[in-house]
Amino acid sequence: MKVIKGCLIAATISMTVSTAHGEYTMKISKGKFPEGVKIENINGCQPEAYAYKKVSLDQAWAAGDYGKRMNVAFAPSFMKEGEICGAALTLPSMMIEDGEWLSWDGCAVYPLFNETYSVEIMEAGSGTWTILGEYIETGNEWKKQMLDLSSFSGKDIELRFVCRSNRGYMLALSNVAVMKPATVSFACVNRTPKFFAASDMEDGTVTAEFALTNTGIAITGATVGLADGNDVLATSQEKDEWKTGETRLFQLPLPLSLNIRRDYAITVEGTDTECQKVLESFAYCTSFKRHLLVDKGTGMWCNSCPQGTLSMQELDKEYGDAVIGIETHNGDLLANDIDFTWLGFYSIPRMVLNRIKKSAGDGTNQFTDYICEPVEMELSINDLSNNEDNTLTAKATVKTSEYFTSNNRKYRIGYVLTRNFSGEENEQFYQKNICNLASYKQYCYLPSLIPYNLCYFPDVSLASPLANKTENVAFTGIEGSLPETMECNNSYDCTWDIPLPEGYTDFSGMRLVAYILDAGNYNVINSTVKETEDTSEVKFTESEPAVSGNDDIYSIDGRRITGTPESGIYIVGGKKIFF
Repeated sequence: MKVIKGCLIAATISMTVSTAHGEYTMKISKGKFPEGVKIENINGCQPEAYAYKKVSLDQAWAAGDYGKRMNVAFAPSFMKEGEICGAALTLPSMMIEDGEWLSWDGCAVYPLFNETYSVEIMEAGSGTWTILGEYIETGNEWKKQMLDLSSFSGKDIELRFVCRSNRGYMLALSNVAVMKPATVSFACVNRTPKFFAASDMEDGTVTAEFALTNTGIAITGATVGLADGNDVLATSQEKDEWKTGETRLFQLPLPLSLNIRRDYAITVEGTDTECQKVLESFAYCTSFKRHLLVDKGTGMWCNSCPQGTLSMQELDKEYGDAVIGIETHNGDLLANDIDFTWLGFYSIPRMVLNRIKKSAGDGTNQFTDYICEPVEMELSINDLSNNEDNTLTAKATVKTSEYFTSNNRKYRIGYVLTRNFSGEENEQFYQKNICNLASYKQYCYLPSLIPYNLCYFPDVSLASPLANKTENVAFTGIEGSLPETMECNNSYDCTWDIPLPEGYTDFSGMRLVAYILDAGNYNVINSTVKETEDTSEVKFTESEPAVSGNDDIYSIDGRRITGTPESGIYIVGGKKIFF
C-alpha cells in the first residue's frame, strides 16, 4: 500500500424533486426538529459538557447552523475515554415507493476528529433494526451520500441515523430526504492538482482526474467535459445508462500553456438536457511545480487566532500538498520568539505567502496576486542522515530551468524544523476562542477556552540554536549554500548540518522545511518538505494523523467497504490509502 496526500474538492448541483406519496424532507426550523422525528441516546453515554458551547447536550441530537448552512442536525460525540456515542435520529415512519432514495449531506464539524455512523432501517412490526450502510466523515466539508430504497418498495419502514463515533466531536447532517430524483444532478470530487511542472505535460496537456456521482435521474448518452468559457477542452461520451447513485471516474486531457493560468469547468450534458457546470477550478503549469510556503503567526492566548487556523484549512482544501505551512507561536508554551521577530508580524493571527511582505494580512486575502507565478528553480532534499554529534545532515539539489536568468541576483538555501503538537501530550495546552458565528465552523461550538485534549497545533516552528536577532538562516539563508553565479538548465548540490533544537534528544517526529531564498529581498522562490527519520530509521508518512482508532476501510465518498477493495483510493484509520 502507498500512502498519499491529495487535494479533494467537492461540489454539487442543486437538485429539485417532485412531490409524491411517501416522499419526505426533514425540515428543521428555529433550532427544532419537525414533528415525527425522534431523537434518543441508545447507549446512555453523555458527551463531555466542557467541550461545547452553543449546542444543547440534554438530548442526543441538536439543531443549529454550520458554515453557510442553516438548520443542520448535530450529534455531539466527544465522550469520556473508552465510551462510544450512540445518538439516534429516527425519521417518521413512511411507505416506500419504487425508485425512492434516501439522500443526505454529512460532515465532521471538527476536522481533527473523524465521525462514524450508520444508516439503519426497520420494517413495520419487525422490531429489529438492520444496518443499510456504515459511513465515516473525515473532514468539515459537506459530502453527498445516497442509499437506494427500492428493495423496500411497498413496505412501511422507519429510517434512522446512528452516530457511533469513538472520541469524535460532532457529526452534522443536512438535506435529509427520501425522494425520487426528478432532474439531472451530479456531485463531483476533483482530484486534479492546481499546480503542475512542465515535465507533467505531454503534447501540451496534463491529466485532469475527477469522480462524478449521479445524484439525479438515470441518464443515457451523457457527455462529460472540460470547458473554458465557451471553449470545449475535452469530452468523454458515456453511451450506456448512468444510474442514480453511480460514481464514475474520469481522466481527461487538460490543455495548458507554460506560465498561463487555465480556468476550467467540469460539465455534464445529457441527450435532452442543457450543459451544466458541476464544478469550477483552475490549473497552472510552470517549469517546476510551485509550492506555497505559508508562515502563520499565532498564539494560544490569541482570541481570534482560530480564524488563522480556518484560513489554513481552506488553503489545504484548495491546494493540497502544494501548501507547506509553518506555524510560529508567540507568548505561549510553543513560542519561537526569534523567528517571530524575524517575521515582522505586529499582530496575530498574521499570515504571509512566500515571505512576500505585500501578501501579509490577518488571513489569505492578500495572497491572490501571488498564487500563480513562474517557478524556474526547484529544490529537492535527497537525504537526511543522523550524525554521532547529534546533528542532522541534509543533502539537497537545486535545479534551474532553461528559462532561468539570475539577473545578477544571489540565492541561498534557508530552512526550519517543524513539529506537530497534540494537546494529548501536554495538559497545559489550550486555545482562546471568541468565534461565535456559524461561519467559524467548528469554533462556533468549541468552548471559549478550548481545553488541551481538543487542541492540535500543526507544523509548529522549532527554535534553532543558531538563530539570534542578527543572524537567522531561516530568513537569510545559509551563506555559500549556492554559487554566487548560477546558470540556466543546471543542477547544484548543497549539504548542511542541522543542530538539534533544545529540549529534544533526537529528530524523530520533525519535518524539515527547506526553501530557496532570494538573498536580495529574502522572498521564497520555491520550497519543499521532508519528514525526519527517528533513530530506528523509521520514516514518518506525509498523511494526516489518524485520530479515530478505526481501521475499517471506507471508500473516498465515505461508504464502508466489506471484503477486499478494488484498486483505488480509500480511507483507513483516517488516512488516504492507495490499494
